[in-house]
Amino acid sequence: MGKLFDELKRRNVIRVAIAYAVAAWLLLQVADLVLDNISAPSWVMQAFMLAMALGFPLVLLFSWAFELTPDGLKLEKNVDREQSVVHYTARRLDRMTIGLLVLVLLVVGAERMFPKTAPAPVEATVPEVADRSIAVLAFDDLSPQGDQEYFAEGISEELLNVLAQIPGLKVAGRTSSFAFKAQNKDLREIGEILEVAHILEGSVRKSGDNIRVTAQLVKVEDGFHLFSRNYDRKLDDIFKVQDEIAHEISVALRSTILGNDSIEPAQPAVAEAYDNYLRARQWIHTRDKSLMEQAAEVLDKAIAIDPDYAPAYAQKALVLLLLSDAPGTYGDIPEAEAKAASRPLIDKALALDPDLPEAHATLGLWYSQSDSTLDEATAVLRRALELNPSQADAGNWLSSLLAGSDLHSESVSLLEAVVERDPLYKPAFNNLIFGYMSTRELDKASTLVSRVERITGNSPNVRLARGSIALMEGRLATAIEELGYAYEFNPSSSVTSSLYGYALLFAGDYDGAAEVAYVSEKLVALELADRHEEAASIYQSLQERELDVVDLRAIGDWLLLQQRAADFLQLVESSAKEHEDWITAQILEQQLYGAPHFTNLAFALRQVDRNAEADRFLSRAAEALAEQERYGADNFFYWINVSEYAALIGDADRVIASLQKAVASGYVAVPGFYTAPLDAYRGDPRFIELENAVMRTAEEERRKLGMLAATAETAVTDER
Repeated sequence: MGKLFDELKRRNVIRVAIAYAVAAWLLLQVADLVLDNISAPSWVMQAFMLAMALGFPLVLLFSWAFELTPDGLKLEKNVDREQSVVHYTARRLDRMTIGLLVLVLLVVGAERMFPKTAPAPVEATVPEVADRSIAVLAFDDLSPQGDQEYFAEGISEELLNVLAQIPGLKVAGRTSSFAFKAQNKDLREIGEILEVAHILEGSVRKSGDNIRVTAQLVKVEDGFHLFSRNYDRKLDDIFKVQDEIAHEISVALRSTILGNDSIEPAQPAVAEAYDNYLRARQWIHTRDKSLMEQAAEVLDKAIAIDPDYAPAYAQKALVLLLLSDAPGTYGDIPEAEAKAASRPLIDKALALDPDLPEAHATLGLWYSQSDSTLDEATAVLRRALELNPSQADAGNWLSSLLAGSDLHSESVSLLEAVVERDPLYKPAFNNLIFGYMSTRELDKASTLVSRVERITGNSPNVRLARGSIALMEGRLATAIEELGYAYEFNPSSSVTSSLYGYALLFAGDYDGAAEVAYVSEKLVALELADRHEEAASIYQSLQERELDVVDLRAIGDWLLLQQRAADFLQLVESSAKEHEDWITAQILEQQLYGAPHFTNLAFALRQVDRNAEADRFLSRAAEALAEQERYGADNFFYWINVSEYAALIGDADRVIASLQKAVASGYVAVPGFYTAPLDAYRGDPRFIELENAVMRTAEEERRKLGMLAATAETAVTDER
């Protein structure tokens, strides 16, 4: 062993090992500094360390087998011992090692004298949880046959409803609370996600005509059970059981958070009718077309069983309106037919129970889809919220109405309140995402999506939201992937089809856009795809129904692309035939978001030399755009609207400046700036440069999707 050690020393293997270790340490220090400053991923440093470690035994083997001589490297066995210069090499290695050690001392000394300033710790944003807050989880069905799921959820839902009547008590919404069913999550984690201080959970066990309901009220902070009770009753006495449970909960809460608030008893009903009603409500909550169609049938049964049960009438009216073909709905029942069939049901519900919140909410939806004034619709929806502040539908629909008026800030606040209680309530969640996108608050939108994703995973609604954000950021490839998934899951959603259609249109997939887009929005895609006869057929069918702002804008874009200004004006005037002044009718109808329609009308009127009427629409467009500016509008749709208005008043610099902002906001499109009001500026070099830029970026997005480059014929050109 001693001879081996002596030989290692003679061949300078030990000196090489020491020098290598010192040099490797210095190299790692330098690498750490450089990689940290360029924000390199952590695996790069790990790979560097691995390379240093693997190199160590290789260097030792090399120093054992070879010797550095005046004639260069030679195998040690081929060097005459009397001519060996290992002692000179040893001194050189010693000097090099000493030099490296001096550098080590300097580095260590510098670190001690000038320590790294640790970044200030980032405090996690922990939402404040109000003590006066509770979530009611879906009760478990523990019946032997497992056939009481709807009944168990019904118990939970009724408890949720009666608790929501207590002023000042924050009650997490049904959709979000029920999402944790069968997930086995820790209650503290559920409380953190839903931002509530208390959780009510329980179970239902049915055997014959007997039922046992178990309820437990848990404090989220420490998991302490405030109470746990069993209720054994006959099934025909179930509403009394609900009242008793609600009373017990109020007693438990009164001593800690509620004071002396009382809870009104639930409205009684025949048990079988009530069960059908609960089942239908669950299906309506999904906003899935096929399930809502089943809900309509089940509600008919509930009404037949108990003709005096008001909530069943209200829900039947609601499902008819949601299954219509109006914008923002989910079905294909002609809008006029759905409104005609639903109104008697609403009136019946209110006659049976004048203070039924869901009946007032559905009446508000009916008004919003009719020729009623904004004041009529908002008054009814505000009444629904007075009766039940947690009525999510009413809050969502009222917000939608106010978003198109000068009360935009209240609109957003309403949505935020609904989503705070119930982040999984899809309509409000989606509308709030769109609200944030309209003002380019994309960080807020992404944060909200992440909160919902934590509950549902990468669900179709999460992908719809992420696709919408990607579309507004100009990431067409991602938008098409995400929106395409959401569309395949629910092709009956007019919102999803509209967004997906726009994404495909902007990517130059006109045939794809024509297949999936909302009905009236198919027209431009078909025009760009040279499928003129199909577009004409859809236009003919649209004229047979009541047209709204979405239809009129889309039809206007299509007709004006074909230079058919007179046809567009004739269509709009005929749609307002019941009004003495068709211009006033259009202005009242469109409210805040009418600027694109107003500019289309002004452009069309200019084409037929009706300039005085065009000026009236331009004046109203200016007011609408100014109001949007006041609330902070900042998205490419808005900036293109501004550019269209500027084009019609002859402000070339504002046209270009607005289009630049549209591009900066994420506008990317193979067809460029294709709307007719911008035609006068297509020869402007600045316009051409901007349009080429958005088209080039769109081509890059197409390549990400594996699509071929768009041909000259598929893009809108100056020859149009």
